[in-house]
Parts: sequence; structure tokens; C-alpha cells
Amino acid sequence: MKILSLLFGLALVTSAVTASAHAHLQKSSPADNSVITTSPSVLVLNFSEAARLTALSIQKGSESEQKLKLLPATAAQQISVPLPQLTPGTYSVSWYVVSDDGHVMSGTLHFTLAADHATDHPG
Repeated sequence: MKILSLLFGLALVTSAVTASAHAHLQKSSPADNSVITTSPSVLVLNFSEAARLTALSIQKGSESEQKLKLLPATAAQQISVPLPQLTPGTYSVSWYVVSDDGHVMSGTLHFTLAADHATDHPG
């Protein structure tokens, strides 16, 4: 019975270590669900561990999804990708990464680019 308990405990520890080995998005810039007033020049994704970005797209409202091309070729914990000039609206960014353990992780973040009224009407 002790051996069975020991094996069960070992299995739990092993599965806990394996489960935490996947790359999870910890933060981004622009932040998820944020409202910004300036078009960002880059998207920054910070993961819990090094990951290789395999696909990235951005979509404004119901417009067509735009695949972003200039993706880094190597794995990193912080990934920066240039963004095109954005116009005011609500955006969805979908990403796919492969973590060091080979698992594919994906997610979507949202942000709103609001019109900067201070620059709309100078003076």
C-alpha cells in the first residue's frame, strides 16, 4: 500500500510540473482590455517561459483579420512585433506560440484605440 501511495504522489508531482511547463501569457502591451489613445508601434507579449511565436493576427472590429508577418524566428520570454499604424477602434489580437516542451498555446487579447480629442482640435 505504501508503494501505491508513493507512486500516486509521484504521479501528482510529475503532472503538476508538466502542467506548469506551458507558456502562458502573463502581460502584454497594449494590455488586455485596455483603452489607449496613441497607436502603438509594437505589440509586446510577455510569457511565463520562452516560447516561439508561430502566428499573429490583428483585427479591427468586424473588418478582415490581418496576419502580421515580421515574427521573431527564435523563442523568447518577451516577444515584440511591429504593428501597422492603427486607427481608432476596438482591436483583437490572436497569437499562437510553441513552448519549449512542444505544446501549442494560443490566446486573444483585446484593446481599444480611442481618438485623442486633445489633438483633434488644437488650441
